[in-house]
Amino acid sequence: MLYKDFLGPWGLLIIILIGVGIILIALLLFVCFLIPGCIGYECFRKRMQKSYATKEKYKEDKNVHIRDKNQEEKNLKLNDISYRSWRLGSLYENDNNGTINENVESQKDSLNSVNAQCENVESSSTLNLIQIDKQKNDKKIKEFPIELTMSLQYLPPCDNIITGKFVIGIEALSGLPPKQYNSTLEPYVALNIVKQSWNHRKQKLHSFRTRSIRHTANPIYKETFVIANAKVQEAKEWILDITAYDHDRYANHTELSSLKVLVKDAKKIFYSPEIHLFNYRMKPSYQEFGNILLAISYLPTAQRLTINIMKLRNIKFTPVVPSLNKFNPYVRILMLNGKTGKKIKKKKTKVLSAVAQPEFNETLTFDLPVTQLDTVQFLIVLCNKILPEGSHINIPDHASDSEDSVSSYRSSANISIGKVALGKGVRGSTERLHWFSVLQNPRKLVSVWHTLK
Repeated sequence: MLYKDFLGPWGLLIIILIGVGIILIALLLFVCFLIPGCIGYECFRKRMQKSYATKEKYKEDKNVHIRDKNQEEKNLKLNDISYRSWRLGSLYENDNNGTINENVESQKDSLNSVNAQCENVESSSTLNLIQIDKQKNDKKIKEFPIELTMSLQYLPPCDNIITGKFVIGIEALSGLPPKQYNSTLEPYVALNIVKQSWNHRKQKLHSFRTRSIRHTANPIYKETFVIANAKVQEAKEWILDITAYDHDRYANHTELSSLKVLVKDAKKIFYSPEIHLFNYRMKPSYQEFGNILLAISYLPTAQRLTINIMKLRNIKFTPVVPSLNKFNPYVRILMLNGKTGKKIKKKKTKVLSAVAQPEFNETLTFDLPVTQLDTVQFLIVLCNKILPEGSHINIPDHASDSEDSVSSYRSSANISIGKVALGKGVRGSTERLHWFSVLQNPRKLVSVWHTLK
């Protein structure tokens, strides 16, 4: 046999012993992998746990992705609207000046303050986006270089027959700031000639106004105003108070910039009867007429936007309204097309009587499809209703004002005091952030204090 030739007479025994040894070693390893505490068992257990954890993590990530995708589809695909995705957590700050009335422990708690309730709204949150001090700092950064080109001329008297004439020419404006909402400017210039008396009171002597020019931020007027019987000594005491306004057909006219010119500083006009041109840098105007608290929510399933007019404070109704007894405030909301500036729908609140700090707590609802969220804008206007003598506050309103009308009817007795615009393309940072917060928090009531301008 081969094993006898190779291993000798003990070859068969050696082969049997080797086989038995291999079987014993295999049994020992098998038992080592089954008994807890052995090296083989511990290595096998760790490897299996690592493999199982990897599979579970993959399944969890896959489920989260599917759940997020289903949630996005459930919310009517609001991500299809082309507005910027703001990080809301970086917008909320504590404020000790009275604009924020909540003690916040965390950002999540600050989003769940119940300050107002509205129909068909599941939960509410109050957002205070920008402090007043920061708003003033932003104004200094975003100033527009507004320039006025003006001509001055003095024609001296001749032979006691022709009296002296002071000629003021408003030539052009350039660099006017845009509207609060998407609509074209219609600027005009108001010129007042005042004289400061010995008791530091300013007396208005003459008033002029140019025509309005539509669809331009750089209007060219070339209008001349003549003051007859002007004497040199009197003219040197005059102050030219010049203000540029934007004519707003839906609300109060917006003051864009102002300038005060001392006639005595332009000495050369009295030495030569020629026309002298001057370029002045005008100061941007930031008129404020008080604050209004608005609570807004959007319901995607019903495609409905609700605006709750809550309350107002620090209302500056003078000199528009002579006294508090004649101050009858109400709020009008205009739904505008952000591309064309045309009115789509309007609604208004009830009229209050002689209230310095009015509280309305009234909700106005607008049907708003998701496809219009990117273009629609809302103009909220504080108005004063002037009532006839002896009439009561509950007189019937005009039909076009009380219904969802697009009629341009506007009573001449009703005066606009201040306004605020909301929407994607509006100019104000607080107003724009409020709108984005409403879109990013559907079915929640977002309340913010706004400044009437």
